[in-house]
Amino acid sequence: MTSLPSEKLRKAREAALWALYGMDLAQVFWAGELDEFFPIAVDQDAELHEVRKDVQARVSGVVVKRAELDDEIRRLSPRWRIERMAIIDRNLLRLGIWELLERKTSPIIVINACVELAKDYGEKNTPAFINGLLDQLCKDHGIEISQQPS
Repeated sequence: MTSLPSEKLRKAREAALWALYGMDLAQVFWAGELDEFFPIAVDQDAELHEVRKDVQARVSGVVVKRAELDDEIRRLSPRWRIERMAIIDRNLLRLGIWELLERKTSPIIVINACVELAKDYGEKNTPAFINGLLDQLCKDHGIEISQQPS
């Protein structure tokens, strides 16, 4: 399990979501260093310097496995095409699914974190949508959702 305190981990997830959103919007995904992203992100939150490696790990992980993650999303949501999903929704799902399948952080923490980000950045129905699909992913993959410390 990860050893980052929860607030730093939240910042890392949020910054990773920002980066993935920008990449998706530009339709240019790269798993390399985020040298162009970080100066902009740090202008928004100076503490991001402390979690740069964690942001990079999440973004690179999602980018490298994006095709597999998108296949999972399509399987979990057969009636809602990934291309029609809001950019925030599909990137929150990519991030959450990647973290759940990596199994480095407690599933309940990952799901709750993604739902909280959905509340901050998504539409009214986004939190329930994210929660439902991530919960289904856990069931499908035999990932037990339980309260565990991070």
